[in-house]
Amino acid sequence: MKIRSIVNLWATCTALVIIASAPAAASFATENPWAAEHIDKLPQDIRREVIGRARACGSSAFAGHYFAVSIEGRGQRFISLHFEDFSCADRAQICRGDACLHEIFAESGGRHRVVFSAYVEDVKMTNAGGVVGIEVSQGGKWRNLLWSGRAFVPVKTRDGH
Repeated sequence: MKIRSIVNLWATCTALVIIASAPAAASFATENPWAAEHIDKLPQDIRREVIGRARACGSSAFAGHYFAVSIEGRGQRFISLHFEDFSCADRAQICRGDACLHEIFAESGGRHRVVFSAYVEDVKMTNAGGVVGIEVSQGGKWRNLLWSGRAFVPVKTRDGH
């Protein structure tokens, strides 16, 4: 009798988990991973530049979820664009082999300016104690840069390099 009760309880719990996760699975399946809304939500000055790149690509402006990522540190906001997640008919406009364009904009006075632009494999923004930094992957190697208040500068290691 105890075994039958345990089996019934297990079956009921399993059914509840499946039923509860069905709406989430359904909404995930209908979400478009390549959408113009990922660009439409960008600040106007950045959006204008991205749309210009789309014209050079010969296609409409669509992007993946992680095309634009933002971070804040010490009261300043940064937005990084990852063009490997950008729809482009002519990939040579935004990528060179395995390295795609990555740009970082710093916000100041409601406007954004490019503070980093490179064809690299990946860029990750970091925030350590309020100090914004970036980790840049190129050629399978990572290098670290920190925000100086005006630009991203290389982090010096203990041996001075």
